Amino acid sequence: MGLIVKNTSFDDTDDEIETGSEVIIKETKENGIVVMKIGNIYQVKINGIVKSYAYDELEKK
Repeated sequence: MGLIVKNTSFDDTDDEIETGSEVIIKETKENGIVVMKIGNIYQVKINGIVKSYAYDELEKK
């Protein structure tokens, strides 16, 4: 016997934000733009300064 799993995909990832996307920092409510993604860390430019954030700290605009 085997295990049957329906409606599952390991390729669908909703936890990615594309470079150039506008985001809001959840803690400070500041607006920024994603300039780079390194692993699971996002580099976000806010008022000319680039800072690093995890996906959980960001909200897609």
